[in-house]
Amino acid sequence: MTNQELIAALAKRLEWTQKQTAEVLETTVSIINSNLEDHNSINIQGFGLFETKKKNERISVNPVSKQRFLIPPKITLTFRPGQTIKDNLKKLEVNE
Repeated sequence: MTNQELIAALAKRLEWTQKQTAEVLETTVSIINSNLEDHNSINIQGFGLFETKKKNERISVNPVSKQRFLIPPKITLTFRPGQTIKDNLKKLEVNE
């Protein structure tokens, strides 16, 4: 599903214009992004949990040359799906 398809589906369901829906979706994504940049987690009831985690620096080895090198620390985004999504996916697996 593309961004435009999502906006169209939301607009139809909410009976809003696509412009209003696009503004609300853009604002929502902006709020989520700013909270994740501040290292706050976002828990959307019935959907899942978005959070940032810091990976520490570590030493890795090139398997071919056996040369060791340092991988710098970085911040990654993780997502843990909520129980509702897990249950819905399990139902799909059983029906296939």
